[in-house]
Amino acid sequence: MGRLGWTMEQRAGVRQYFRITTFFAILGIVLGIVLISVGNTGGWLLLAISTVGWIGMYVTLKNIKKAQP
Repeated sequence: MGRLGWTMEQRAGVRQYFRITTFFAILGIVLGIVLISVGNTGGWLLLAISTVGWIGMYVTLKNIKKAQP
């Protein structure tokens, strides 16, 4: 018997998490760039947090996907 893959609901959940994470990462990056352009040094922190957060979620989802049969 072959190994079973993800259900449609599981794949839809992963896509939804990825969309939400991407939306907030783009929002954080844009806001970080705006803050940097007006001279606020907190923009660099927001830019770093948004980027690292998105990369972390991307790696986590890819590892979960690869671990599934």
